[in-house]
Amino acid sequence: MKSKIKILITDDSQTIREAIVSMLANDPKFEYIIITAENGVEGCKMAYKEQPDIILMDIEMPVMDGIKATNKIKSNNQLLDIPIVVMSTSSTLKAAFLAGADDFIIKPFTEFELLLRLNFNIKLAHKAMELKDQHAVLQMQKDEVDQQNKIISMQQNELLEDMNYASHIQNAISPRKETLNELCKSYFVINRPKNIVSGDFYWVSKKDERYFFVVGDCTGHGTSGALMTMVGSAFLNEIINNVPFSNPGSILDELRKRVIKLLQQRGDIGEASNGMDVSLCIFDPKTRKLEYAGANNPIYIVRENQELEVFKADRMPIGIYINHRTPFNSIETTLGTDDNLYMFSDGYADQFGGPRGKKFRYKQFKELLTSYAALETNKQLKQIENTLNNWIEGYEQIDDILLVGFKL
Repeated sequence: MKSKIKILITDDSQTIREAIVSMLANDPKFEYIIITAENGVEGCKMAYKEQPDIILMDIEMPVMDGIKATNKIKSNNQLLDIPIVVMSTSSTLKAAFLAGADDFIIKPFTEFELLLRLNFNIKLAHKAMELKDQHAVLQMQKDEVDQQNKIISMQQNELLEDMNYASHIQNAISPRKETLNELCKSYFVINRPKNIVSGDFYWVSKKDERYFFVVGDCTGHGTSGALMTMVGSAFLNEIINNVPFSNPGSILDELRKRVIKLLQQRGDIGEASNGMDVSLCIFDPKTRKLEYAGANNPIYIVRENQELEVFKADRMPIGIYINHRTPFNSIETTLGTDDNLYMFSDGYADQFGGPRGKKFRYKQFKELLTSYAALETNKQLKQIENTLNNWIEGYEQIDDILLVGFKL
């Protein structure tokens, strides 16, 4: 039997409200009791009157927009714990989070994305309420040490469940096999987070008969890095589809500008240098021209004759840096039909292991890729994974590891 969830949908478009209601009807976990509002003022009134379990809030509405409505709802102690998921473009994310939004979903979205977001936030809200109740019990029963240990253990298990669910969301927004199969003759992916969720990500897209391939390595790992991967994917989607660009370097310029603005980076002394290292390739299958730009992330191409070419990145990240106003460079080359393109983070080369506990290093990494490049990609995957497993045996993984190999 499905659990019943009361949801308030606030959006000035009747078409969008009806589309969301239709999507909610297909949720396998919850049966939704639906309340709707056409603007922020009405949404605030309905939130106070109905006390919903979750609120889905549009940003751009007449009378009172979603930012002001979110702020007003979160200012009321009776409504403070109700999760609010804003429907937004990435340009309004900062204002939405400052107003108190718990999560976001970028328009336009699919039914799968909507249900994942709602399920995740409902689950978090339920667990937060449980933790709140448990804390009150602990305050009254401090002497019951065994009970405390039991609750702590349960909380740790719940946190692990939440991390696993967050990993599920991260995997859901990663490129689908169908898309990769459409754009590539063959490929392989090695994606090993240090923790359950990763600060590394890969992203692919197609526009105007050109293929886009991106690998990113965000500052940190775990939940902080994972949040940046979702920001990176959202920004790339918006830039590729909505912003005029001339080459991959101009795409990285725009991505850097948006990341700096989102993180409110000014370059002050002592300021955290959060951001990401990125490699970006654009491939034209008709001419077989490959354009590349990199922010601290190089790419390797192993040619048909088994010679490896290194395409060096600009020595600056996507984020604030001493030369952050310098444009990224673009490099052009032509891919042969049996060439291998490799895009990666620094996790593999920097991993400690082997008989002397040393880093794997890039020299050995290049030799590894070259030695197996003549094989089919599924066999390359097996050999490269075996090498990593043997190298890391007995040692702790120190960073997220991501390696993607393509035959285009």
